[in-house]
Amino acid sequence: MGPSVVMEKLEFQRGEDWHVQYLRGLVTFLVGHSGAGKSTALEALLYALGLTTAKIMPAVAACHQVRLTFRVAGVRWQATRSGSNPRARVSLKNLDDEDEIEHSLPVKSTKAGEVTAGAFVQDLLGLPAASRGATRLTLDSYYNTVLALRQNTIASAFLGGGKDEERILVLEAILGLWDTGLAGLEKSAAEAESHFKGAKAELAAYKKVLAKGGISDPDRVRSAFEQKQREHARASETWQKTDAALKAAMGEHGRLVVLHKAADGDRRKAGKVASAAYGKLKAAAAEHGRAEGALGESLTLPAENCTCCGQPLPEREHGLCRQCGQSCQDGTGHRGGKIATARAKVERLRLKLRNLEDALAAATAAADRAEDVAAAALKDRDLYDQGQLQPARIAAQQAEKLAHGLSRETARLKEWLDSSDYLVKQQIVIDAAKAQMERAQEARDTALAAHEARRKEIVGHWTELFLVRLRQINANIETAYIDPADFTTRIKERNEPDKVFADCSVMGSPKVVTNVAILLSLRDLGRLDTGVRVPPLLIIDSPLADLGAVDRATGERLIGALIDVASDTSSDGYACQVIAATNDPLPRPYPEVREIPVSTTRRFFDHAPRSTA
Repeated sequence: MGPSVVMEKLEFQRGEDWHVQYLRGLVTFLVGHSGAGKSTALEALLYALGLTTAKIMPAVAACHQVRLTFRVAGVRWQATRSGSNPRARVSLKNLDDEDEIEHSLPVKSTKAGEVTAGAFVQDLLGLPAASRGATRLTLDSYYNTVLALRQNTIASAFLGGGKDEERILVLEAILGLWDTGLAGLEKSAAEAESHFKGAKAELAAYKKVLAKGGISDPDRVRSAFEQKQREHARASETWQKTDAALKAAMGEHGRLVVLHKAADGDRRKAGKVASAAYGKLKAAAAEHGRAEGALGESLTLPAENCTCCGQPLPEREHGLCRQCGQSCQDGTGHRGGKIATARAKVERLRLKLRNLEDALAAATAAADRAEDVAAAALKDRDLYDQGQLQPARIAAQQAEKLAHGLSRETARLKEWLDSSDYLVKQQIVIDAAKAQMERAQEARDTALAAHEARRKEIVGHWTELFLVRLRQINANIETAYIDPADFTTRIKERNEPDKVFADCSVMGSPKVVTNVAILLSLRDLGRLDTGVRVPPLLIIDSPLADLGAVDRATGERLIGALIDVASDTSSDGYACQVIAATNDPLPRPYPEVREIPVSTTRRFFDHAPRSTA
C-alpha cells in the first residue's frame, strides 16, 4: 500500500473572506440532486494539487484562491492554487516542519528539468514517474485511472475510459510490475541480436562475391582494390576541387552581398537627401510667394480720398503724409522705401529658390543613380547565386558523396585483401556475436519469465479479491477474471454468459459495480502486498445515481463495501479515505458516514461557513 493520504479540509477565498468545508471522517458523502454542485466540489478537491485535467467550474473560477489541507504518511501539507487563473503557480507547504521552505511550483513546466506541482505531489504519494514510448505518467494519469471515478464515465467507461496504453502502464506502476531493469535487458538483447545479424550479413556478402569468382584469385582482388583506390583518388581530387570552387564561389557571393548592402545603404541615404531638398524647396517657394504678395500690396497706390471719412485729401507740405499729416521721409515708413525693401527681398528669395531647385534636381538625379546601382547589385548577387553558387554547391555535394562511397568500397576490398583467412575470422566474429546474443536473450527471458510469473501471481491474487468485492455488492456474481496482459475484466452473473466490460448494459449498475469493485479490490491487494503502491484514497462521483432508484439492496451493499474498505487500516495506521457524491439520498443513516447536504439553497461553495484559521 502506498503512504496514507487523508484530505482534511478545503478552503477557498472569495473577496477578502476565506470559507471552509471540512472532510471529517473516512467516508464522506456529498448528497444532493443533479446540478447542486457536487461534481464541482469533487473536481476542486485535488485541483489545488496541480492537476491539469480537472474542470474549472464557475464556482471554482470565482474563487481568488483554493487551498487544500491534507496528510501524507501522517505529515500535514497545504496546497494553494488560484481559482481564477488555472495557469497560476501552486504553493505547497509542509505544516509540520517550519524549517522547510515553501515550494512555489508551476502547473506546467516551461523549461527542461523544471518540477511541476503535480510531479511534486506524485513523488510525495510514492507514485512512479513511469514511461514507455510516448506514454509518460503524471499525477493526472493516476487521478483519472485509480484515484477517482468521475460522473461522466463511472457508468460507461472502464477506469475512466482513457487510452489503453496509459491505463496499462498506470496499473503496472501501481502493482510494482514496471521494471526498468527488464527494459534494459530487452534493449541489450535487441542490440546483441542486431550485431549478430550484421556479422552474418558481412559474411554473406563476402560469400556472394566469392561465388561470382570476384575474389577467387588474390590478384583479381588486388587489381580490383587498386582500381578502387585510383577511382577513390580521382573522386577525392574532384571533391577537393569542387570544394575549393564552392568556397571561392561563396566568397564571391559574399562580396556581392556586401556590395548590394552598401549600394542599398547609398540608395536609402540619397533618397533621404532628395526628400530633404524637396522639403527645403517647398518651404522656400512658400516664403517667396509670401514676399511677392507683400510687394504687390506695397505697389498698390494709396486712395485719393480719406480712408476714414471719404472726403478729398488736402494738400500738404512736401514730406508730410496727405492723410495723417505726419512726416514720411525715407527710414520713417516712406512708401518708396518699403517698396524697394520688398523688391530686394523678393529678388533674394528668387535666387534662393533657384539654388534649391538646382539642389533638388541634383539630389533626385543622385537618388536615381543610387537606385540603379542598388538594383544592379541585387541582380548581380541573385544571378551569381543561381548561376554559380548553387551549381558549385551541388557539384561539391555530389563529389563528396561519390568519394565517401568509394572510400567504403575500398576499405572493404582492403579488408578482404588483408584477410586471407577472412572466412575463418568472420566465423569467429559471428560465433562470438551469437554467444553474446544468446546470453543476452537468456538473461532477458529469465527476467521476463520471473516478471510474467510475478504478473500472473499478483493479478491472480487481485482477481480473487475482485470477485470477493463483486459478490459483496452483487450476490449474483459467479466468476470474475482480470486479464494479466491488459487488466481488462470478464464477469459472469448467474444465468448469464461471461461478459467483458464493454458487453455489459450500455449504462447503469453493472459497469458502476465493476469500476468500484476493481478499485476497492486494488486497495485490498495493497494492504496484503507491500509491492503494490496504490494510494489509500478514493474519490467516487455519483456511484448511486442509478442504483438508488433501481436496486436499493445493491445500493446498500455498495455503501457497505465503501465503509468496509475505509475501516481497514493501512500499515501506518490510516484507513482508505472515501469521498463520494450521490444524487439519491442514502438509503438509511450510517454512523460511519458523514453526509454533507448540497442543494440550490445550500451550495458547497456559496454557503460554506467562514474559516477562522
